[in-house]
Amino acid sequence: MRYKIIVVDNSNQDIRTYNMMPVFAECGFEIAGHTADLTVAVDQAASKNCDVLLCVNRPAAVIAADLLKRAAKAKLHTPIIIISKVNASNDMRECFLLGAVDYLTEPVLEDDIRAALLRVIKQIGRNITSAEFEKALKKALELIPPEPKNGAFTEKLRDLLEKTGGGALTVEEAADHFGFNPDYFGRYFKSRVGMPFSEFYKLLTMDYAKLLLISGHYKISEISDMLGFASADYFSRVFKKITGDVPSQYKK
Repeated sequence: MRYKIIVVDNSNQDIRTYNMMPVFAECGFEIAGHTADLTVAVDQAASKNCDVLLCVNRPAAVIAADLLKRAAKAKLHTPIIIISKVNASNDMRECFLLGAVDYLTEPVLEDDIRAALLRVIKQIGRNITSAEFEKALKKALELIPPEPKNGAFTEKLRDLLEKTGGGALTVEEAADHFGFNPDYFGRYFKSRVGMPFSEFYKLLTMDYAKLLLISGHYKISEISDMLGFASADYFSRVFKKITGDVPSQYKK
C-alpha cells in the first residue's frame, strides 16, 4: 500500500516539483492532494484522507507552526514534514517542539526527503500499533466482571499490559507486578477474571494480531516479532488454534 501525502502550500509550482521526484514512490508514498488552507489540511488528516502532511513554510501565506498548533489542538497524530523557504533557526526549533517529524530548508535534496519519509514510516507504525493495541486492550478488559472489588485490580492490570504493549509476558512477570508469587497470582487472577492469566493474555495478543493484520501495514513475520513469538510458524499455529484461521487467510 502507498501512504498518501497532502501538500500544504499556496503555490502550485512546488507540488509539481515534488510530483516529479521519484523518491516519494520509491519510499511508498504518493502525493494525493494540495491545499493552501490550514483548516482544510487538518480536516483532511482528521478524516483519514491522508497519512502525511507536507507543509511548505511560506509566511505569511502558510505558517508551519500554525499548522502544527492546529493539528495538536485537534489531537491528530498525523506526521508533519516542514519544508522552509528560509533557514530560520527559531522557527525550526518551534516546529520541532510542536512535533514536526522533520524540518528541511530549500534547496531540498532527495536524500533529505528520503530520510524524512523513513522517519515518517516509523511514526506511522508507532501510531498504528498504539491505536490497535488500545482497541485490543479495551476488549480484553471488558472480560473482567464489572464488580466494585475489581476496580483497583483492573487498573493495575491495565498498567501492566500497557507497559508490555502486546509483547511477550510471562505469568511470573505478571505475578511480580502484582507483588505475588506465581502460584498465588494464578489463583487470584482466575478468581477475578474466570480464566487463567495465560489464556487471557493469549486472547488479548490474538485480538491485537487480528487488528495488525487487517491494517495491512505489517508482514506476518513482523507481527510475530512484535508479539514476542519465537517464530512466524509458531505464531501461525497459535493464531489458527485461537481464531480458526491462519494469519494469511485472515489478512485477506
